[in-house]
Amino acid sequence: MENTVKKELPKPPVFEGMSQYRPPLCFELVGQKLELCLDDGYEYELFFKDRKVLTFGREDEEKKEYAYDCLKPEDVTYFVNFEMTGVTPRTGATFVLDMEQSLVTANFTTIGVNPKYPKMPRPHIIFGAIRKEDGTVPTIRHGYTADLVGKAIHWQYGTLAVVHVYSSERYYRLTIAKEDFIGREIPDTEEFRERRRREMMRLYEEPGDYIKIKEGIYIFNANEELACRERGQGNNLFFLMNLNRMHDVGRSFGHNGEGKPENYTYGAFGNYYDASELLARDSTEYIR
Repeated sequence: MENTVKKELPKPPVFEGMSQYRPPLCFELVGQKLELCLDDGYEYELFFKDRKVLTFGREDEEKKEYAYDCLKPEDVTYFVNFEMTGVTPRTGATFVLDMEQSLVTANFTTIGVNPKYPKMPRPHIIFGAIRKEDGTVPTIRHGYTADLVGKAIHWQYGTLAVVHVYSSERYYRLTIAKEDFIGREIPDTEEFRERRRREMMRLYEEPGDYIKIKEGIYIFNANEELACRERGQGNNLFFLMNLNRMHDVGRSFGHNGEGKPENYTYGAFGNYYDASELLARDSTEYIR
């Protein structure tokens, strides 16, 4: 008689989240060494050693090796993500490399610096430039923008679909499109209907930043502070959006539902969405 006991498959050593839905990784930067002149007053060296490992560090310090992901949502704009392992506090590093303008926007997100919420992420966004081959450094920078305020996009991450509502220059709202409930097995019980009613009455809102890279190319930085206060953990979500082609790439850095560390990249396709009803509602979470 055959052994019919179901074997448990081993879990991956690192939480992979929605990374299965991301586009193929990009290896075009392999072999390149970039000098990043950031506005924190330091210059950094970023060297793509091979397809899996890069070295990074300040110009005047020893460079360390890190495993990385590189994604390309636009012809000459790259999204590079890695975790600076072995440092305290825990730190994630993400770079948007704009090779057309020789500009860079960096996000160093730390966790463990808030004594009340030790699992709350804190993003540190720094603008800068990439030194050109002739040794010059551009003086222009990427910058914060209000271009997206009042817009909403329905993003499809594999089987997960959400609507990001860019409600103001400092916040965003999150909802699920009604059409995404079509075809789902929804229990027809009074308890479930009441729970759904409470969810619809509540406005889910979190801090958000919007940065313009160039025409149609934007960064959206979202920090799950409300989520962290409610459940004790949250993530920093960092997206590079190509609205000329309506797709994005991004990463989630923080903790998963089991409270374990996560840092993974993903991608989605989107369409503009009419969220006028949600935009018309007053904020229930924050005072602006």
